[in-house]
Amino acid sequence: MKPGNLQGGFNWYISTNEGRIKQIRNGAPELPKIEVPTRVVWGESDSVLRVEWADRLGDYFANLDFSPAEEAGHFVHYERPELANREIAKFFSGLSA
Repeated sequence: MKPGNLQGGFNWYISTNEGRIKQIRNGAPELPKIEVPTRVVWGESDSVLRVEWADRLGDYFANLDFSPAEEAGHFVHYERPELANREIAKFFSGLSA
């Protein structure tokens, strides 16, 4: 709650503005899919990043495991810590098998 604390977060958006405008005008660049196994647990009630947008994740990740998180918003790990812990442990234990 100190004066100026929010500026760091705003600076990220300011620093990426040129790239964001370029994507709005020209579309996203063609990139190879990320091959690293990826687990996404997306809050169904996220009002910032809508869970419906997850339908595009397969365009970017070759080895994707996705599921929506009920009763969670933008901060699944905070709002549903037991779910996040369980899913993280399950994901990484499956990679080591």
